[in-house]
Amino acid sequence: MAKIIKHIYIANSHLFVDGNLVLKGESPIFVKFLKEIYKSLQMKYPKYYKMDSLSKLGFIASEVLLQNQEMDVAEERIGVVLGNRASTFLVDTKHQESINDREAYFPSPANFVYTLPNVMTGEICIRNHFKGENAVYVMEQFDMVFLTNIVNTLFAADKVDVLISGFVNADEDDYEAFLFLAEKDEGRMIDNKEIERIYQHEKYN
Repeated sequence: MAKIIKHIYIANSHLFVDGNLVLKGESPIFVKFLKEIYKSLQMKYPKYYKMDSLSKLGFIASEVLLQNQEMDVAEERIGVVLGNRASTFLVDTKHQESINDREAYFPSPANFVYTLPNVMTGEICIRNHFKGENAVYVMEQFDMVFLTNIVNTLFAADKVDVLISGFVNADEDDYEAFLFLAEKDEGRMIDNKEIERIYQHEKYN
């Protein structure tokens, strides 16, 4: 039903593309390393700086994944389905702190906007004009079997021609993004063991 055509991995100030290390960060700090990737991509997208940490990570990961990819596919046929562990805990905490402070009570609309994990996929879709299926599934750990089943089901049901999937998580300085780009291929299905092999290789490379 589908095949993987590209994959990327971001963690511990390292960026891998198709298993190759393409950037080793100068800073161990999560948001600073993302800014290094942002600059390396020569991007000009001011909205990036307004995003929460989770959306920044998913957004940057998708930009790397889609770099130099020419897709002659209708916007309605491109989807984004991701897994996540911490959800929006970081920004939820900031939002709650602004509510708790009765002497300086001023809940920030900027924080409130990012209190749902699917805002991450929304930012990716808005940037690229994707209009297909999109979702974020919160899970205790990267559940490859579950996500592989979702991916294959979407292709089998003819819902998408191209799909971004994987796992994106941001929790303080514990962050990780593993994304793969899949396209329709009538001759095969994506195997969760293939996903695990790629993920484990890049995670422990």
